[in-house]
Amino acid sequence: MQLQTTMLIPTLSRVPEADPALDQQQLYALGLDHIRRLSRRIWTDHNKHDPGITTLELLSYALTDLSYRAKFPLQDLLATETDNAQTMADQFFTPRQILPNRPLTAHDYRKILIDLKGVKNAWILPAEQHYFADTVKGELLRVHPGVAGIREIALKGLYKILLEFDESITAEENAEELQTNIKTEAMALLQANRNLCEDFVGIAVVNDHYYTLCAEIELESDADQSRIAAQIQFEVERYLAPPVLNYSLSEMLQKTHSDGTAYTVAEIFEGPLLKHGFIDDAELEAAELRSEIRLSDIISVIMDIPGVRAIRDIIVNPLSPGSSASDTAIAPGNPWRLEVPVGKRPRLSDSQGRLVFYKRQMPVSINATQKAATLTALNEARRIKLETVNEEDLPIPLGRFRKTASYTSFQHHFPVCYGLSEQGLPTQSDAQADAQRKALALQLKGYLLFFDQVMANYFAQLSSMRELFSRKISSATPPSYFAQLVDSFPDALRLYEEGLSTETLSSLLESDTDALARRNRFFDHLLARFAEDFHHYVNIMHSAFGEGAASALATKSAFLNDYPQLGAERSLAYNATLAEEQDLWNSYNISGLERRLARLLDIPGIYRRNLTSIPYDNYTEIEKTPDDEYGFKIKHPESGDILLLNSAWYPTEEDAFSIMIQAIEQAQSLDNFALKTEDDDTYTFDILSSEGESIAQHPEYFETEEAMNVAIDLLRSHLRKTYSGEGLYLIENLLLRPGGKTDPFLPICVDPTCSDCSDDDPYSYRLHIVLPAYAGRFQNMDFRRFVEETIRFETPAHLLPKICWVNEEDMALLEPAYRDWISLKAGADMTTDRADRVKKLNVLIDALYRVKNIYPSERLHDCGSEEKGSPFLLGRTSLGSIK
Repeated sequence: MQLQTTMLIPTLSRVPEADPALDQQQLYALGLDHIRRLSRRIWTDHNKHDPGITTLELLSYALTDLSYRAKFPLQDLLATETDNAQTMADQFFTPRQILPNRPLTAHDYRKILIDLKGVKNAWILPAEQHYFADTVKGELLRVHPGVAGIREIALKGLYKILLEFDESITAEENAEELQTNIKTEAMALLQANRNLCEDFVGIAVVNDHYYTLCAEIELESDADQSRIAAQIQFEVERYLAPPVLNYSLSEMLQKTHSDGTAYTVAEIFEGPLLKHGFIDDAELEAAELRSEIRLSDIISVIMDIPGVRAIRDIIVNPLSPGSSASDTAIAPGNPWRLEVPVGKRPRLSDSQGRLVFYKRQMPVSINATQKAATLTALNEARRIKLETVNEEDLPIPLGRFRKTASYTSFQHHFPVCYGLSEQGLPTQSDAQADAQRKALALQLKGYLLFFDQVMANYFAQLSSMRELFSRKISSATPPSYFAQLVDSFPDALRLYEEGLSTETLSSLLESDTDALARRNRFFDHLLARFAEDFHHYVNIMHSAFGEGAASALATKSAFLNDYPQLGAERSLAYNATLAEEQDLWNSYNISGLERRLARLLDIPGIYRRNLTSIPYDNYTEIEKTPDDEYGFKIKHPESGDILLLNSAWYPTEEDAFSIMIQAIEQAQSLDNFALKTEDDDTYTFDILSSEGESIAQHPEYFETEEAMNVAIDLLRSHLRKTYSGEGLYLIENLLLRPGGKTDPFLPICVDPTCSDCSDDDPYSYRLHIVLPAYAGRFQNMDFRRFVEETIRFETPAHLLPKICWVNEEDMALLEPAYRDWISLKAGADMTTDRADRVKKLNVLIDALYRVKNIYPSERLHDCGSEEKGSPFLLGRTSLGSIK
């Protein structure tokens, strides 16, 4: 039956349940029909006195309980008995965590600037910076030399900011100091949210252009003329310079679009995170600097004020251009449409203009003190709302823990004569017959346990939904099928193998291989919800390096856990103005694209660091024996377990260290593993040198070959991430533009006959991505091609990346030059010698443009030769330089 609620009075519906899964009679009828089709003439007695029919009837009843629990609200199925709020926070991202993004559009940048205290409005304008390309000499110039063959180059991606300060700032005595502080704060905010290959070159303050307002206005008899005078000035000022309002979350949920549709949660949280509520995009777009003032609009604004009855006369006059609020008004050419100078903010003059009010044809006076107080109160209320911190978020729905795994055997519901319940069988006088009946009852219990176990496992699976759809993994081989022991009827545990645990029972449902494959599919589903796909990465890693499902699962989990940052910062550049040591080198102050590429390609160490040398940390140990011999241990940084140790002892510490490095390098390739089976049918492995000798061994023994393969997969993944030296540098060409008269230009390549060439502008929307061709997986050409495709796919479409695969010698030149330039750009390098600064910039440019892509060595084969070689692909193959 289905419980219904009518007028808060609980009643039982007379209508049968529509879902067969919740209707025992429908389930029983379906089961009986299935039995009839299977048994046909073999079993024709389907009456209720038959034990098989009784079993079917009770199983149908038990199945409705499972169906009922499966229909619990999702938040109930995911709830935990303790720490439910924290568990749900670990399971899901809130809208404020996952929906916003770093500033990307002009509107986004305006929002974060308006969110600053003291800023009323802001605008983003293109900044002009021009160079001249000499197509004859192939170089850039600062000024036009006045000869033929010169093309003007306008740099793109440079912007300047125009700020409008709040009246509360401009009215202060130290207004100039406050404005300077706000501009400094605004520039720091912009640099922290800079887009790739874009830069901000200056902040200016919008200039005011004053107007006078003169009007004669008829008021209602009960109107307060002083209050209305303040409201008129307040509302007309809002019309002349439309403010950008902020709203709470509840206010945004109640707002509608122009077509009447409500704002969705995704629309509300779209854009950058703000500290003071939300900004409506439509209102932001309308809050532009006015190009004209319409007198009819001002009349409409005044008439909307409560207490205003009519406007007898009204005129708006501009003051002379460039004047202050106290200068002389001039008559406009068209009094109904007044032009506003470009880039100016229209304002009402405080000292000029006049409002005359009437009540019943009689003039009334205004209390100047009351008017000023009312106007101050209106402005203060608006300012307080704009500056009140409001970082609202929608909470994650918290469900009620329902104990969905709890299972009571359906054997309790059998008639007493079956002897299955706690009462057992009635005692007989014949002991032998009594023992026989108990044995038969126990045999029936064993038979029914098959049904019980299936049902109990379903309940366990339902209660584990939270773990199945978690973005975190609980172990190296997390299960995807769950089980539990049935112990809710007498003698239940006698039917199981002695010592059988829930974990062992669960392991019988699936192998490690099946569990990893199925868990990967769950992660693929979670990734697809964010429109992400790791299929190509997993395929290339398996085909090229033999990596298995365990490492793929760890890669997907790390990506999903970082997704709020990875998704929001796709276009974010690094903050080039931070000068602290932790923000320059060995720093997480990198671009969002670098961080995203590192997660997509599972590149270790998502921070700017040395790529010419591999740091061997505290988890690689050299130990000395009492006999003055040396060995090594390689430990896991989290668990502390020993991953590899020496197969032999060495006479010196240097020898042991050298063999350890060799073992780390060899263990990153599956070909260098020697798999061993011991006499007790356990498994382990050694690491072989290039000569085929054992140089390291794994100390753990595994009961199954599957478990050993998972351990090998995770070991190789850990060593690659920690000690392979993989990484990349992303260098924005726009940041290399000259900062002084003697700074060098980037080289260009021009064609004098070309009228529209992009190579004469090496700065606009261009970047270098430098990778070490000698490190880890980068030595594999198939993986290199996959990396290049990933970089091009992930790089914003308007940017042109130059991908450079460099050797160790070129990286040794580029790395220190890049490090020096970062300090110079941030101002951390306080070198005052201009020649030295120019020299460092020259060194970086020279190193950056001299590096060449390197390839494994190949050679051409004679057409008649039987020797087979790798095919040469246009644009992807060269004779090579790697030996």
